[in-house]
Amino acid sequence: MNKRFIYVFVVLFTLLIFLPDMALSLEFTTEEQNWLDDVGQLSFSEVDWEPLSYTDEYPIYKGVIADYLQILGESTGLEMVFIQSSTWQDVLDKFTTEDIDFIPALSSEDNIGKEVILTDPYISFPLVIVTRSNIDFISETKELEGKRVGVGKGYTSHSFIKNNYPEIELVTTENVQEGLKLLNKGKIDAFVGHLAIMNVAIKKSHFDLRIAGKTEFVFDHRIGFSTEHARTVLIFNKVLSQITAEEHNRIYNRWIRLNTDKADYSLIWKVLIASLIIISGFIYWNMRIRRFLREMNTLKNELEAKNQRLNILTITDQLTGLYNRLKLDESLQYEALRFARYNHPFGIILIDIDHFKNINDTFGHPTGDKVLESISNLLLKNIRKADTLGRWGGEEFLIICPETDEQDIKQFAEKLRNKIDSFDFPEVHVSTASFGATISRKGDDMTRLMKRVDEALYSAKKNGRNRVIFK
Repeated sequence: MNKRFIYVFVVLFTLLIFLPDMALSLEFTTEEQNWLDDVGQLSFSEVDWEPLSYTDEYPIYKGVIADYLQILGESTGLEMVFIQSSTWQDVLDKFTTEDIDFIPALSSEDNIGKEVILTDPYISFPLVIVTRSNIDFISETKELEGKRVGVGKGYTSHSFIKNNYPEIELVTTENVQEGLKLLNKGKIDAFVGHLAIMNVAIKKSHFDLRIAGKTEFVFDHRIGFSTEHARTVLIFNKVLSQITAEEHNRIYNRWIRLNTDKADYSLIWKVLIASLIIISGFIYWNMRIRRFLREMNTLKNELEAKNQRLNILTITDQLTGLYNRLKLDESLQYEALRFARYNHPFGIILIDIDHFKNINDTFGHPTGDKVLESISNLLLKNIRKADTLGRWGGEEFLIICPETDEQDIKQFAEKLRNKIDSFDFPEVHVSTASFGATISRKGDDMTRLMKRVDEALYSAKKNGRNRVIFK
């Protein structure tokens, strides 16, 4: 019992020492400070959307959103009061009736039921398409037309599909879990939802489901206030603009990446047990401390090696070895923040292999996989060291090019197109690709940027394929 007490004390003491201070060093004007003093506290509500928000331990509120609210609260001195809600509609009703001051995660597309003003975005994720595992990759949202598609009641996905794809038959559900159950039973053909939430929900459901594609919509998370809080929005924007890329990455890694790194828990337990042995040994057998330290270092090295391998797997596409969609979203977010802060332009190129379905149908999926691998290697050999290349999904690839202007991105895309056009592919011999390209512009958010490059790629395919279209 004494040994256990000592161990717990040491662990808690260590956590207190290294617990990060999330407050930013900001100076507010006298007018801003007086406003903050008058406001004092703000109330909000959310539902359980792991890993964005965990509400099951009420009144404790944690997750990605909670970390950003902690920064805002500690930087402004405002007390953030969490009010529990049973459903997303319940959250909206509380906001409409002024039972809460703000909703912490809204999109500019959301229909709240009353006038709302939004902060700048603080993190972004795409809306993705979830299907049963036996369904082929879905390259665009338009492929869902004529199908029964589930969306959460009042969710951003609901308004996005309803406003842009009237031919899709919408089935509203109370929450994500209900939607996945309907999908698993075959009562709907797909479910559209938030990438980070879907990633966790699919794993927890244990259903045979997968993310089969993405929509063109990128959910820019913003905080929504009623109009009387216009000054609060300006102050929050001031705080959000000072959050560093490192702090954004820390929050992302804490909640998003850790949710996919499941295989290292056994080693973590080994480290904790080894720590207990070391502490106990120091008390009773001081002469053996060096031996225990050596064992601890060995376990630590093994854990670091395992974590490094797991981190690589988390951000890597298994077939091509390139970055996957999660890593590309993270890199896009980083470049967008860098552009917003320092005005450093960047370009993106979206590539789609022409007639890839015909290749699979004619030569078989193994040959199709070889074509994907060949194009991956070809692109990898011809990009710059500063560029980020990844598989966007199916037969699509995305390249992020920092410090690039319009002329550079056009020439670079044309060079890659020629490389693919002249390459001798295994069995197929000849294959081409269509290219959409664009660069960041003032006032861009992730939604506009990705919509523009999607439209450019669509034009390239519509106008004969095997060409570069810049938009």
